[in-house]
Amino acid sequence: MLAVNCIEPVFADEIVGRMSASYGYALNDMIWEYGVIKSDNPQQEFFDTDGGEISPGGIVYADIINFDANDNPYLVVFTMNSDTHSGEVHVWKYNEQTKKAEKIAKLSKSYSDIPHSRMGEFNLGSNNEKRYVSYKEYENNVLVSEEYYTVINGDMFMYVNKPKNVYDWGIMNFNNVYFHPNVSVTDYNKPLDMFFSKMKDAAADSVTLDDMAEHLEPSDEDRLENVLSKAVNYTSFDILNCKTIEDYKSQLDKKNCTDRFYLITNVYNLGDELYYVRFSTDRSFYNYTLLRRTDALSEGYQILKVNADCIPLSDSELAQIKDEYSRCPLLYKKASGKIKVKRNLEDIGIKLPKLNIEKRFNDGIKLPAALLGGGIGLALITALWFVLTIGDDE
Repeated sequence: MLAVNCIEPVFADEIVGRMSASYGYALNDMIWEYGVIKSDNPQQEFFDTDGGEISPGGIVYADIINFDANDNPYLVVFTMNSDTHSGEVHVWKYNEQTKKAEKIAKLSKSYSDIPHSRMGEFNLGSNNEKRYVSYKEYENNVLVSEEYYTVINGDMFMYVNKPKNVYDWGIMNFNNVYFHPNVSVTDYNKPLDMFFSKMKDAAADSVTLDDMAEHLEPSDEDRLENVLSKAVNYTSFDILNCKTIEDYKSQLDKKNCTDRFYLITNVYNLGDELYYVRFSTDRSFYNYTLLRRTDALSEGYQILKVNADCIPLSDSELAQIKDEYSRCPLLYKKASGKIKVKRNLEDIGIKLPKLNIEKRFNDGIKLPAALLGGGIGLALITALWFVLTIGDDE
C-alpha cells in the first residue's frame, strides 16, 4: 500500500459571498445524494478483513478552487460513489446570469477496475500559475500513470503534457479492496462541516442592506419576536406553493418543527414592506423568514417563507426575491406608515453646535473648563428638547 498521511490542502481560495449560497445549495444536494465519508481516527483505512471487494460511498472533501484566477472560483467536491463503484471529482461554476451553480465536469474512475497491486489517487495540485486536479495510478507504490486537469473560462481541460513544478496534495486513494481518505474525515467529517459553515457565513455576510435589528423600537421588536415564535414552527414553508388563501391558511396550520425561537439576529427591509429576518433557535443559528408588514393581521406581519437550519440568502438572492414575492396574489395589503426604529440626532438632521474655541479666543487665553462644559451641556439640552418635541408621525 501507499504510505499516506492525513493533511489538508493549504491553497484553498476565498469563498466569494455572491456565489456562496448557490454553491451551498449544490453541496447540500450532494450530501443528501451521496452521504458523507467519516472515520473514527485520522489514519483509518477502509477494507474488508477477508480481502473482499468494498464499495465505500460519500463525500470526502470539498473546497473552493480558483483554477484560472478569475472573479468566479469553482466548487470542487471529491466523492466515492457506491452505486457506480467509482471515485469522483465534481466541479461546479457560478453562472452570473442565473445566479445559480452549474456542474461543468465530473471526473470518474472506477475502483472496481483497479486490481490489488495498483492504487488510484485523486489530488489537488498547485504551482505559481494555476490550480489542478490530478489522477495518478501506482503499481506496487511506483507511479505508472498520471493525468492533470484544470479549468479555463468555465470549461475543464486535460493536459497532454504534465504542467511543470506542480505540488500535489493527495485527497483520497483507492482500489477494489481498499480506500483511504488522505484528508481528515474524523468527527463526522468536521472539515467538511466547517467548510459548509464558512459558505453559510459568506452568504450571510454578503448582504449589503442596512441591518435594522439593533435599531428597532421595543414595540416593533416585540411584534417581530411574536411572529417569529410562530414562524419557528415550520422547517420549511413557502406561500408561493399555495394556490388559494384557504390553502395558505391550511398550510400554516401544519406545524412540523419543535425548535424554539431564541433571538433575532438580523432584520433587512427589502422595500414594499417586505422584510427578510434571520433568527436563531435552540438548535441552529441560521434560520430565516420572509415577512410582509400588514394591517390585515392583528400580529402585524404575514409569514411568506420560512427556512430552518438552512443556508442564508445572499445579497444577489435578496435582489431577486422582492420582485418574486411582491407579485404573489396571496399577499396581504401592506401596512400604512413605516416600521419604527430608534433614531439618533444625525438620523433626523440635527447637528450639535460646534464650539471652535481656538478661533474665538486668542491663543494665550484659555476658557475655564466649567464654562466649556456648561456650553456643551446647554447645547445638548437644547437639542434634546427639540428631539422630544418631534412626534412619531414625522
